[in-house]
This record gives sequence, C-alpha cells and structure tokens, in this order.
Amino acid sequence: MKNIVWLASYPKSGNTWFRMFLANYQKDTENPVSLEEIESTSISSNAVDFEEQIGLNPFELFPDEVDLYRPDLYYIQSKEAEKKGGISYKKTHDAYTLNRKGEPLFPANISKGVVYFVRNPLDVCVSYANHSAKKIEKTLDFILDENSSLAGKKGGQLRQILMSWKSHVQSWKNQSVIPIHFVRYEDMLQEPVETFGEIVRFLGFECNEERLRRAIINSDFKNLQRMEQEQGFREKMQLCEQFFWKGKIGNFREYLSEEQVQRIVEYNYDTMKEFGYIDTDGRLTV
Repeated sequence: MKNIVWLASYPKSGNTWFRMFLANYQKDTENPVSLEEIESTSISSNAVDFEEQIGLNPFELFPDEVDLYRPDLYYIQSKEAEKKGGISYKKTHDAYTLNRKGEPLFPANISKGVVYFVRNPLDVCVSYANHSAKKIEKTLDFILDENSSLAGKKGGQLRQILMSWKSHVQSWKNQSVIPIHFVRYEDMLQEPVETFGEIVRFLGFECNEERLRRAIINSDFKNLQRMEQEQGFREKMQLCEQFFWKGKIGNFREYLSEEQVQRIVEYNYDTMKEFGYIDTDGRLTV
C-alpha cells in the first residue's frame, strides 16, 4: 500500500514550518497546536526507530550497512500505518540515493508522494550556519561539497547523505518513480494561501479555504518563534540560539560577502535559474 509521504528538503528550507502547518490543518482547531505536536512526527533518520524495528544498533554498523536496511525499515513502518488506516508523513533531509544493493532508500511501492521544499541556497547557507552554530565560510563549503552528509557517527540520527545543495535538489527532481510536488520557501511566505492550498490538494485533502487560512495563521513564523521561546524545541541544536530564527527572504544580504555570494551562485547557477532565483538575464531575483 502506498501510504508514506516524504517531506523532503535540504536543511533549513521550510520543512519543519510545513510540518507545523500540517499539524494545524489536520487538527483544525481555533488555537495553534503546540510544538510537541510535531516533535513526535516521524523522521526517516530516527535511530531509535531503526534499532527497535530492525533489531540492530545502527551505530555498531557502518553507515553504508545501515542504508542496506533502511528500505526494510520503511516497509515495516508502512505496514504499521496500514493497520492504523492512515498516511504516514516522514520528514527527510536525505538526498534521493541508492544503497550498495542498488535499491532506493525510499521504496516507490510504499510511497504515496513527495513534497519537496526548496529555498534559495544563499539564504540556506546563512540559516544553516546559525542552526549548526558554525562560521559562514565553513557552512558555505559544506553546501557546495558533493560529499556532505549529516549525523550517523556518535548517535542521535542515522547518517543522511546530502551532497551539495544543487545535487540534493536534482536527486529528487530526477527520480521519476514517486510523484513529487516542489514548493519554494519564498512562495510559502509571499503567497501562502495559493502555495499551501496546492500542497493540500496534492496530498489529497479536501481544501477548505477557511480551514486553510486558519492553519496558515496558526503556523505563522512569529507564532513558532514565540512558542519556541516559551516551550523550547527539541529539534534545536545545542549551540543554536534559536531554531525558528528569522525566516526572511534575502537575509543573506546581511551576512554574505560579494565573493561568497558569487561562489554559491556560480556553483548552483543552473538549478537556481531553474527554480527562479536567477532571471533570464542572469540576475538574482531575491
């Protein structure tokens, strides 16, 4: 049964924000749901799930060995979701890759679809530097590195292969076995009703405009900032001051030098142009 929807993105591209919107849309209450509502949302790289359902400690295996079992993990989780009669939404930062057996980590025959969140890599760089409490230059090198990966070494989450920003985007775009809907972070901010409405319809929900607008308001970025300040948020990294930081478009202009901007643009030019971050004359649109 195809009952898993992957919420895929490069880090700091609006994935968690959307999960909050989804929780609000599904619950459909007057008041915003708490951050705890999404803290329990399944994450594809959850090491506890792996150990409990596969029966192996992932940190006693090499990451490539773990990847051999990941399709099995999702088959198990799909069967669990089927028993409950619902759809399982899973956040993932993995690029779309194959394991050593040549199997996709995300099996098509249990995958209902993918919502892929894409954000201007210039803003991703700045936001990710804040999130990981690292210097801008080091983060810049990371998002341009084809060998970049997250976690998998000391605990916490399974290793996630990212590659560079452009390769991450293209890895999901180039697969053709799972239906995919691309969403720009900038459109979520500037045209929320139209953009979130398109996602809701892609997911197969009835799109009620009143319900849609209420969920958008209840998951407003300022609300998320306030809730994080009042309640904390477990997905915030230890050295990061604030998970829901600024959420602005064009925030890179306050932090990146012209040389740093040029490095990111040159490396990601074609993909940035494809998603509207560069116009037909080669100029930035943000």
